[in-house]
Amino acid sequence: MRLPDPARPTLVLSALLLILLGLGNLEARPRGKHVVKEKIGQRYYLRACSACHGAGKLGGNMATQAEWKELLAHHGKELIELHEGEENTTAVIRYLKSPQFEKEHDRLLKFLQEFANDSESIPTCY
Repeated sequence: MRLPDPARPTLVLSALLLILLGLGNLEARPRGKHVVKEKIGQRYYLRACSACHGAGKLGGNMATQAEWKELLAHHGKELIELHEGEENTTAVIRYLKSPQFEKEHDRLLKFLQEFANDSESIPTCY
């Protein structure tokens, strides 16, 4: 009569655990370096701001969500004031004073808040 190998249940459980862990990884959504929810706002940011402020994770991280809301309020008045007197900001100031900015404001704000330094998920950690 052959006695059961005492290590066998441990091996079976280990194999099942590895299989389950592997299946969980198949279901995980891969995250890219700059995966964003607000893709249209990202496009506006890249066009108008990224030349000086870099990728969204750097530019958005310059302020909190509330600060971005205030900076973009009142037709971007505070942003215009921040950019006045700086080098190479003529195009940005023109954009902030344009009807185009008014049209794009909400999506741009959502994008900047997504990357704000107090956002719930910190995009710079992806």
